Amino acid sequence: MGLFDFLKPKVEPRQSIQIIPANRLECDSSKTAIVAALFKTPKEQRDAVWDKTFYENVAHASFACATPQVLTGPDGFPYFILNTPEENKPFESFCISNMKDDFLLANGWGVVFNPTAYNSADWVFTYGDIVGLHLNNKFIDETDPSDIENIEFTKTVGALKKEEKVMIAQPSVDYLPFATRHALKLFLQSKGIKKPKLMLLNCYTESKVTRKLAFNIHPEDYPITSQLDYLMQQVGWFLPRQYIIIPLPKKSPLASGFYDM
Repeated sequence: MGLFDFLKPKVEPRQSIQIIPANRLECDSSKTAIVAALFKTPKEQRDAVWDKTFYENVAHASFACATPQVLTGPDGFPYFILNTPEENKPFESFCISNMKDDFLLANGWGVVFNPTAYNSADWVFTYGDIVGLHLNNKFIDETDPSDIENIEFTKTVGALKKEEKVMIAQPSVDYLPFATRHALKLFLQSKGIKKPKLMLLNCYTESKVTRKLAFNIHPEDYPITSQLDYLMQQVGWFLPRQYIIIPLPKKSPLASGFYDM
């Protein structure tokens, strides 16, 4: 998720947080040079080759942190700041491949590269992007458009189809890590859902199986559709981009299958 107008609204940085630096074994300064050069490419000139090179190198590239280390973005979510290190100047090295397990997943943070006072950033990874890296050992930038319905913003929200047969399960830690469940639980509680619940729906058709996540977010509680859409988009910030999330009506026969978070 690359947001180039990331800081359009005025953003107040958080107070500096003391963090134990990540193990440096997987940080690679040669990849830093590659990513820094990629950032200089104008947005309109970035193609599939650019994307491939970026995703192959960014997770292990060494970057410098800022002071303060975390800011709250215009979307209301926290982001750890990584800056391209200055030439011939020593810096404390951070790379996402280590950061994800050291503190990003546990704290519910995304990552922003080189945010500026001029309402821009070179790149943004949501918390869900970090979860995807944790689960797949690589960033995933692919979503099958036939599986989703795009609504306002960028997150994919799906629907149950009449021809689908559905089996309900609780998502495994290999699909939704405990740290991610906890971050989502706290977020949903902050939105007034006192006892957050979830379920994984395995949806079967003749040709394939599609997995969809549902939370106890019900359309009946949001008479203004845009409010429901916005909340679903916010939930999507915590999830890998290829995940599909759906709202379930309270009277749905599937609604009895929720698990406590």
